[in-house]
Amino acid sequence: MSGWRRTVPAVLIFLIASLPFVYFQVGNLVYTQAAASSPDCSGHAARNSPDEFSVELWHEDVTTVTHQKNETLAADLEPLWFDQWDNVTIDMPDEAITLAAWVMEHDAEQPWVIIVHGIRSCKANHEVLIPAAWLHDAGFNVILFDMRDHGESTTEDGLVSAGQREYRDLLAVWQWIQDEKGTSPENIGAVGISMGAGAVTIAFEQEPALQSIFLESPFSSMGTIIHEELEFAGFPPFLKDAAIFAGKVSSGDDLVKYEPINAMAEVGNRSVFITQSLEDVRINIHHGESMCEAAQEGVNEEGFVDCWFASSGVAHNDGDKEGILSHITLMLTQPDEYRDRMVGFFETSIGKPDAVV
Repeated sequence: MSGWRRTVPAVLIFLIASLPFVYFQVGNLVYTQAAASSPDCSGHAARNSPDEFSVELWHEDVTTVTHQKNETLAADLEPLWFDQWDNVTIDMPDEAITLAAWVMEHDAEQPWVIIVHGIRSCKANHEVLIPAAWLHDAGFNVILFDMRDHGESTTEDGLVSAGQREYRDLLAVWQWIQDEKGTSPENIGAVGISMGAGAVTIAFEQEPALQSIFLESPFSSMGTIIHEELEFAGFPPFLKDAAIFAGKVSSGDDLVKYEPINAMAEVGNRSVFITQSLEDVRINIHHGESMCEAAQEGVNEEGFVDCWFASSGVAHNDGDKEGILSHITLMLTQPDEYRDRMVGFFETSIGKPDAVV
């Protein structure tokens, strides 16, 4: 009996002492899987280039269908293909990171728009190539780039920080345009797609001279999106705090350091446009709606905020499997309105380019 009495406390002490290690290991497993990047751009890079790109969709747990894929813009993208573009590389200041970019330039003196892709995506995704084509056709100079750990840019650690590091990539491109093209900050805008919207929004908060941002399917809160991302990836949501802790220890990333919604309090005399599908389950519509409300509260009389939310769900057979997608689909299902709203927003906020001849 005395031996049993000695053994049980020892086991309990061992288990209690092991809890922090187990907590970290479980959190690190969740973190490294949820934050893993996809340097091959989830297949887009092998299929798409500016002179020929197509749409390949994936499946969400959505029931609302507003369009069949062959009824959308995806059925005829050829008019949007680019005849020419330049490949450039941009070195990050104070970081061993080189960003790969495509530059579609009319005239360096005309306004510029930077377009930022989403997680595990890249500059070869239709989600950034379509807006790029619309803006370029309207006379804007456009630059698409791969964020770190994506596409052809430097692989830093193979992990995504949901904008916490990536916002510096955008600001490096923004500064490159000023240095290399002689463009004033007030004539440069940015488009952020999904996670790219997070990077753009953080940059907007950190750099007061970033004049104008267009956000497609943005997330409002890092903490909330991590919870929802865990659910989306099949992990128990209660592991959120463990994953955040593991991120700090493993990569030094504080995934909740910057909350995108806080940036909306800093709109002031600048311009923000927010759009999202009402059926979006990848990033729930409450994110876009709360960002819109916060931006409207944060803008002053000299600034401008506009929001557009509409139904959009695309049924498709991509990947030899029937599916429905509602994330980043408004540009496919309502392309004319999307194009006109985007172009009009940037013409108002960073300047109307000269007519393309």
